[in-house]
Amino acid sequence: MRFVRSAKWCCLTVACGAWAAVATMSCGGGGGATDAGIPAGDANTDANTKDGTSGGGKEGGSTGGGEAGADGPGAVDSSSAEASSDAGGGSTNDAPMADVAIDAPAPSNDLPANATPITIGSTPVDIAATTLGAKHDVDAPCASNAGADVFYAFTFSKRVLVYADTFGANWDTVLYFLTSDGTPVSTTTTGDAVCNDGACGTQQSQIVALFEPGKYLLGLSGRGNAEGTATIHFQWAIAGSGTMTPLPKGTSVQSGTTSGSGNISCGGQCLGAGPENSYWWTDCSSDGGTLSASTCDGGAAFDPVLEVEIPSASSPLTCACESCGLQTATSATIPAGSGLRVLSIDGEDGTDKGAYMVSVQRP
Repeated sequence: MRFVRSAKWCCLTVACGAWAAVATMSCGGGGGATDAGIPAGDANTDANTKDGTSGGGKEGGSTGGGEAGADGPGAVDSSSAEASSDAGGGSTNDAPMADVAIDAPAPSNDLPANATPITIGSTPVDIAATTLGAKHDVDAPCASNAGADVFYAFTFSKRVLVYADTFGANWDTVLYFLTSDGTPVSTTTTGDAVCNDGACGTQQSQIVALFEPGKYLLGLSGRGNAEGTATIHFQWAIAGSGTMTPLPKGTSVQSGTTSGSGNISCGGQCLGAGPENSYWWTDCSSDGGTLSASTCDGGAAFDPVLEVEIPSASSPLTCACESCGLQTATSATIPAGSGLRVLSIDGEDGTDKGAYMVSVQRP
């Protein structure tokens, strides 16, 4: 992306505010980007470790704290023609106007190896991103003609579902997941979307994938020559240790068997120490509604716990147990808008596992 400034030989005037608005940089220096933490512990604290701080010009470590800053525009040279006059007096003539081309500075996360770490906290992260000044490095698997790209890194110590979208951007975006070495990720579970260049009838992107513990990358690009600024809405939820199944809209009965050990813990009255199976979906721009789920009719062969994770809600994780004898039922308000939602069936103790049936109503 190049900007053109007009200058006279005798003087140079730069409209800093206009340049900042177009280039998404301040005239005084670089903007910071947050970096990643690593969640650990139970589900209600799994995603709560946050070592990052804000500010430009710092580099993030491999396990948290710090950030990568982007340098602001450098000094711009100007030339001038000085007027001369003789002893008897004279006149000053301005030289013709000259166009000076300025390159937008390359973002600090222009390469996968320099990916900006994402802070992993207890709520979703909104990432201020730009591809202006970037070059093309990685071919997105869903858009062979993708252009300039930038990269972000995230690390989890537990199995998670990770979601991102660019809804609200005004250009044709492409989002995709990569491994830590910059290789695009292949399908991770039924119904996922590891790369997307047009979601929900828009030119914006929405992706979701299941990740085992480790470090991964998120790439932002544009179709063809499309480039610009965007807010990446980044969310995550702790995934069950067992099967992952897309949950259909409306009324359904979900059944299965839990086995092995657990990945989600509720703590408190509903311990949730057993293994889990999870049911999930993403919304584009829904009106929201009520999610209800119950084992009171079909029942479970163990003492069940029902867990609902809505990263964009005021309470990202809620748990219910022993609502009808040893069986349970739950309901949760699904907020309007886009995002990730997960329903899991768990066991009260580590030995609570086996066959189950859950009646579900999903908005």
